[in-house]
Amino acid sequence: MREDPVAVVRPQDVPVPKEALALINRTVAERYRICPVGLSELRNGMRTLSIATTDPTNLMLLDQLQQMTNSRINPVLATEQDIMRGIDVHYSGNYSEKPADLLQSMGPTDAPSAGAAQRETAIGQMVEQRGASSTVEGIIQRAIAERATDIHMEPHQKTVYVRFRIDGIMYDHMTYDPNLHAQVISRIKILSKLDIAQNRLPQDGRFDVALGQKEFDVRVSTIPGISGEKTVMRLLPKGPVSMDLAQLGLVGQNRDRLEELTNKPFGMVLATGPTGSGKTTTLYACLTRIDCVGKNVITVEDPVEYQFSRITQIQVHPKIGLTFAAGLRSILRQDPDIIMVGEIRDLETLEMAVQSALTGHLVLSTLHCNDAAAGAARMVDMGAEPFLIASAVNGIIAQRLVRKICESCKEEAPVPEVTRAKLDLPNDGQIFYHGKGCQNCRGTGFMGRVSVFEVIPVVEDVQKAIMEKAPASTIRRIVRDCGFPSIRDDGMDKARAGITSLEEVMRAVYVDM
Repeated sequence: MREDPVAVVRPQDVPVPKEALALINRTVAERYRICPVGLSELRNGMRTLSIATTDPTNLMLLDQLQQMTNSRINPVLATEQDIMRGIDVHYSGNYSEKPADLLQSMGPTDAPSAGAAQRETAIGQMVEQRGASSTVEGIIQRAIAERATDIHMEPHQKTVYVRFRIDGIMYDHMTYDPNLHAQVISRIKILSKLDIAQNRLPQDGRFDVALGQKEFDVRVSTIPGISGEKTVMRLLPKGPVSMDLAQLGLVGQNRDRLEELTNKPFGMVLATGPTGSGKTTTLYACLTRIDCVGKNVITVEDPVEYQFSRITQIQVHPKIGLTFAAGLRSILRQDPDIIMVGEIRDLETLEMAVQSALTGHLVLSTLHCNDAAAGAARMVDMGAEPFLIASAVNGIIAQRLVRKICESCKEEAPVPEVTRAKLDLPNDGQIFYHGKGCQNCRGTGFMGRVSVFEVIPVVEDVQKAIMEKAPASTIRRIVRDCGFPSIRDDGMDKARAGITSLEEVMRAVYVDM
């Protein structure tokens, strides 16, 4: 259908005539991941419609578009991310020669400035012209295109900030007039089936959203602030999710130890770390390795983040009395082989989990603390009997998430003397890397995340320390004397392999090992 080489464009950066947009509606554009980028006339009067697509060789799609638009189709190449940005910009009805004035990202290092006032005015006009419904839809679509896991909408006296969390770091995305905030929040509440008249109490809800072939579960939380309600939307992808241990960052001896711990017929395996460190994902990955046909696997979670076939998953509901402890008590009457408790928050849940592990069940759960040694001490501090903990717990995992260096802009990086001194690195010529920043990673130098781990079996010396109510520092020293590597050791190994940077290891792994 074309003779010229395929051009490469960024649809969000080019002016597109309204006549081109009228030929393909937004629904079709999103479904087929295409964006009109130009329209011209040929000598015989037939129009040529230029379409940005991720696959210019898809002749079936090009033929369908030609019949649909009665135009000659000129495919041009663009990334899916840029196409979705282009759709958001152009179908808003507010395209200008500077698309950054609309929903274009502020960038990882930008801060509100004089330009922010212009952006706020443009987006205020967008909210009025598109309506709150389209505005919320556009923000969510952009967040998905940017790989964001969370959307924060933060009202202040003079402006409302919309921020995205990408690879664990918060970035400013856009601002708009606070006078329009009530409309936007009301739309989110309607989607989430929340009370739109209630703005003085926190509320939680959820709704589903689809973007092309991708579907997401959106968890919504609102809280009242002095300048209005702050809203956070967490984007959880539906459908199959890769839960391979190696892809999560579990390799070598750490992986071997974890597989050995989870292959035992009974006992407890705990994943520890701060909120958002990937603990639940690690436990999910362990569940995917289990024969769920030959064994009865039941989980109790808050929330149920990913759904699995052949596993019974229970969502806690404290308002009606379905707590972790109550759910666990009911699970024990369901003849389980393997139990996953989303989080141990109180002594009652801990004691029931320990008893379950001691009576022939394999129990997987999470605990908030800094490292594996602190996890052992934390259970004693919660009030559980030390001798029961020592007998029930097979092993403890500790983990953090570090950002991966962007492969498109990775380069060798000199190690500053301050960093070398902090990490006690010898000057032996070892090469380390960082990302210099590029279009693919939005200038951050990072793309995606991976976990750093320590996996500690509760060996005899650790059992003795637990029964003696030893502090975390003592247990940590025993663990090191046994030769088990720390989280920092795993982080350094990943830095040496060029997976992450030394600075990222220092940022994420703050426990003095």
